[in-house]
Formats: sequence, structure tokens, C-alpha cells
Amino acid sequence: MDSPPAKRNPYQSRIRAEQAAATCALVLDAATRLFIERGYAGTSIDAIAEAAGVGRSTVFAAAGGKPWLLKTACDRAIVGDDEQVPLLERPEARKLFAMTDPTEIVTAYAGILSDAVQRVSAIYEVVRSAAGVDAEIHELWLEMSRQRLAGAESIANLLRRKGGLRKGLSAGRARDIIWIYNDPGLHHSLVGIRKWRQNNYREWLTEALKGQLVG
Repeated sequence: MDSPPAKRNPYQSRIRAEQAAATCALVLDAATRLFIERGYAGTSIDAIAEAAGVGRSTVFAAAGGKPWLLKTACDRAIVGDDEQVPLLERPEARKLFAMTDPTEIVTAYAGILSDAVQRVSAIYEVVRSAAGVDAEIHELWLEMSRQRLAGAESIANLLRRKGGLRKGLSAGRARDIIWIYNDPGLHHSLVGIRKWRQNNYREWLTEALKGQLVG
């Protein structure tokens, strides 16, 4: 007679899950650092494994191949942690969508946006550079652009519903304006290259968006 299957120990399962998450975080930290330092093509799985202190097979088991690592590094940088919650569904964004004053909405959005692009601009430039030579990364680049456009549309429609768009500005045109300003490349140019202070960038972004959007 067959023995009954052994029961899973919830504590052991939780420990294994925590260990797997910790290993994945180590791999992602190493991959992000190397992508920024060496570029996408210049970063090998072996180099990531060595930097993370794990074996090559562990990189694939814990995280995945290079395209997945780069995409996840970007997603992680945008939100600032490993939680699988989109930026516009987080508490600070929910508070923004509950606001009624258009100027306050734009100010809050500029604050959220400036923090996000500060985190993501360096790794975003890795995607930008690799998109021209790698088909998978080109698709990632296009998807990130679509995500930025969708986020911009959410803000434009919110301002339209609150009657806050300046006279003559359609929600579609407002979406496209926001899409230009939510490009992390702007942060890279002004803060990364021109050496603006982050608070100066945030102030500029806030005033620029107000001037372009709010009536």
C-alpha cells in the first residue's frame, strides 16, 4: 500500500520562497549595476553570476535571461521596489487621482514622475542604446513607450474630467505633451549630463507641465 504523500511544511515553504526572492534580488542588483556600467552587450550572464556570487545556472533559475533581467530592472527602478504593483496603482498615485484641483494634480504628478525618472533614467539609457541592435530589446523599448503613453493618457483624462485643461487643449494633445515630459531621457539629459540638481529638475518639470496643461 502506498504511503500518503508527505504534507508540505508551510514554514519551510515560506523560507524557500524568501530565499528565492533574496537570490533574485541579488541577481537583479548585479545585473542592473553591470548593465549601467558596461552596457547591455557588454554584460554577460557569467559576469552577472560572478557579481551576484551565484552560479550561472542560478541566474537563469532565479531570474532569467538578459532580456528579462533588463526589463525587470527597468520595472523595478520605475516603482522603486520589488512589489508587483504598477506606479499608477500605488498609494501616492491613488491620492493623486482623488484630487480635484488641476494645479494640485499636476504638482503631485510632477513629484511622482520626477522621483520615478530619477530611479530609472540610467537603466533606461541602456535600453535606448541596445534597442537599435537587439530585436528583443527593441520590442522592450516599444513596450516602454506604450506604457508611458498609457500613463500620460490617464493623467490627461483626469485633468479633462476635472475641467482643468487649458482652453483649446484636447485630452489627446495633452496626453502627447505629457508623454514627451515623462521620457526619462529628459532627466538623463538635464541631471545626468547637464548636472542639474534633482530639486531643480522637479521644480522645472512642475512649472513646465503646469504651463503646458493647466488653464
